[in-house]
Amino acid sequence: MRVGFVYSGRYLEHNPGTWHPESPARLTAITGKLKDEGLWENVHEPEPAKMREILAVHDESYVRWLMEMCRNRIPVDSDTPTAENTFEIAALSAGGALLAGRLVESGEVDFAFALIRPPGHHAGRSSGGGFCYLNNIAIMTRDLLRRVGRVLIFDFDAHHGNGTQEIFYKDPEVLYISVHQSPLYPGTGKVEEIGEGEGRGFNINIPVPPGTGDEEYATIVDEILIPVAVQFEPEIIAVSAGFDAHARDPLTQLELSGGFYGWMAGKIFETAERICGGRVVFLLEGGYDLRGLSESVVNVVRAAKGKRFAEPARRRLGIVEKIRSALSWKWRI
Repeated sequence: MRVGFVYSGRYLEHNPGTWHPESPARLTAITGKLKDEGLWENVHEPEPAKMREILAVHDESYVRWLMEMCRNRIPVDSDTPTAENTFEIAALSAGGALLAGRLVESGEVDFAFALIRPPGHHAGRSSGGGFCYLNNIAIMTRDLLRRVGRVLIFDFDAHHGNGTQEIFYKDPEVLYISVHQSPLYPGTGKVEEIGEGEGRGFNINIPVPPGTGDEEYATIVDEILIPVAVQFEPEIIAVSAGFDAHARDPLTQLELSGGFYGWMAGKIFETAERICGGRVVFLLEGGYDLRGLSESVVNVVRAAKGKRFAEPARRRLGIVEKIRSALSWKWRI
């Protein structure tokens, strides 16, 4: 696959505080590891998202409120502080997502990995929180839908992407699939949340308990993600790539290994080759252990370059049957 990165050194300017897990050191660790492995190449510098691109997803009243909060350094919530440059860097993060989507959609690369921050999947149409201000993957997806017909969003961050779900909950052009720990912030993402109106059936939540690891996730990939993706036939696969399900992560209690992220990415790439010409975009979301995060990202890139990772064993889990019960009328799973 032709691989491209989207990155700006300005992302390091977003500093929510020395105590905060969503720190600039996350990107420093990732880019340093990629350079050490000889994988840091074809890097594209983004521009900030334009206001019209942001307003295609977020309510104008929310955006104006957020800008005012940043000017006055008033936090969005207890986990989501602001500074005078917060909105500017959040717009640049959204711009990185837009550029990654366009690189893939135009055919310049097959796989784009946007190493952006702050993350975005908790930001809704009129709300922020959970370290997020603007919804990067939603802004990118809305832009892509001006030129393509269907986008699949796969969110493997350990926290449910409540903002992304809300934004596309009634939209049949976007299939949102999230696998996430439950219970955990933000408390959404139940199996019964399957979409509304024309979007009914196009929202699939896979909540898993603490302690879930490689073997259970492999079953989810085999029995839900791939079959549904093949039936949906997206033109692009977009991934909210949070690496906080890693066993080392301090904020969650899941047990994924770094090698599993490489295997899972390889299955995503194989599926994309079958159904959408290999077009895949990853946008960085969470992941707060620097070693686990950087190693996992490197394994994703290695998978894009053809490395095969060890096949995990499979372990049954009851959530698969619950999803079949809720969605068998829509998908053959």
